[in-house]
Amino acid sequence: MLDFTKDTDWYIAPYYFARKFGDTDDMIINSFFNEYHRNYPIDTLGVESDRSVIFSSMSVDGNARGAMLGLFDKRDSQLAGVISILNTDNERAAELKIYMLGDQLSVAVMINLLIWAIDHVLYCLNFNELYIFLDKRCIKLIRALSDLKFKSFKLLSTLNSDNQEAYLQIYFLNECQWLNDKTSDCISFDRAQADQYIQEIVRPYFQTCIAASMYAIIVDFRYETVMATNKTANSVGLTHWDETIGTSYKYYSRLDLTTWYFGERYNHKTAASIHHYARKIFRIQQYVFKTGHPASFIDSLPYDKGIRSYLVTYIPVFNSSGNVIAIQSIAFDYRLAGYHEYIQDILEQKKTVRNIFNIKLSKREEEVLFLLTCGITQEKIGEILEIKRDTVATIIKHQLCVKFSLPEVNTKLLIETALSYGFPFSIPESLWCPSVIILEEKLSNWILQYN
Repeated sequence: MLDFTKDTDWYIAPYYFARKFGDTDDMIINSFFNEYHRNYPIDTLGVESDRSVIFSSMSVDGNARGAMLGLFDKRDSQLAGVISILNTDNERAAELKIYMLGDQLSVAVMINLLIWAIDHVLYCLNFNELYIFLDKRCIKLIRALSDLKFKSFKLLSTLNSDNQEAYLQIYFLNECQWLNDKTSDCISFDRAQADQYIQEIVRPYFQTCIAASMYAIIVDFRYETVMATNKTANSVGLTHWDETIGTSYKYYSRLDLTTWYFGERYNHKTAASIHHYARKIFRIQQYVFKTGHPASFIDSLPYDKGIRSYLVTYIPVFNSSGNVIAIQSIAFDYRLAGYHEYIQDILEQKKTVRNIFNIKLSKREEEVLFLLTCGITQEKIGEILEIKRDTVATIIKHQLCVKFSLPEVNTKLLIETALSYGFPFSIPESLWCPSVIILEEKLSNWILQYN
């Protein structure tokens, strides 16, 4: 089982990942900060003091609630940025400083970096308040912060040590406002009492269904799995439910976790989508905790290295004071081609009794047939499969129509006949891509507010 306290690489954006500094990184750190000084001569962020903190933190196990990480470009292993996360005198608060060199990175990459860093501080390191220090002269980084869809930051003004132009911008953020900018007062509850409620009330109730043939889990207010059914554990490649304890979508950027869960399905083509949708599920959980409303969605991430879809419903669990202290998740196998039953009911009156025979389709025939049943034109099918339109027509005329014993070439009749026999059985593997589909308008509108 994965150790969630172990250091790992964190996916930030295509080609970029964050990694905690190690003993051999002193040269690249010095090189980076020397270049930073050349770009920004006035030390507004306290670079030199932070540099010493970074080196001292590398020689010990480090602070469990702090981190010094580098943003690396995996194409050339170069250090593209430094992320400093430190405790403050107030144990509830942390300081986040991000160092970037000029316009090296795109705004999109910086937005993803900021989102990950804030989520990491608030939910993985469990701080409640965050001070973000940015250098105004790093224009793209300032723009990235302003481009975040949620506007929950409070700008604190300050001047540099020479009392000249203010180069330093400090932003303050409280966790309860991170994804809820309409919240005026932060609602809090006693975590010890919440844990006790889960232990004494929720656990005995859920204990009775651990061996049941169903997908179900309990996620606590830390966004971590505390209980699950054995069937849920089996669906992600585990053998017993207690192996799921501590798993969480708040780790949506952990590279070791995604590699372990998704195997060969996790690659350079799917990485961005998988991390994006894992973060989306994390946001859905936050919606339930912050609004107290249930949520439903279709989860098509390749758990246990397979292609399956689940219809998932999150139900808030309230304590005696009316606070949401947990989520119960219920999931069902979901057939994306589930429209078959509806179509077959329509066709039933016209359908003559036929002997069911075994029709074998090639990979390409399955792809063309699936796209046809989705209402895609032959021209578009050619574009999707990267083949000529004439080739699509040939497959339909000389292969599909023949295999389904049609007297003439008729696309509409081909689709009706194929559906009457239960084709397509599922999305062809070659056309599959990870996705999370939200089924409720209210939830969809809420998610659209946030990255």
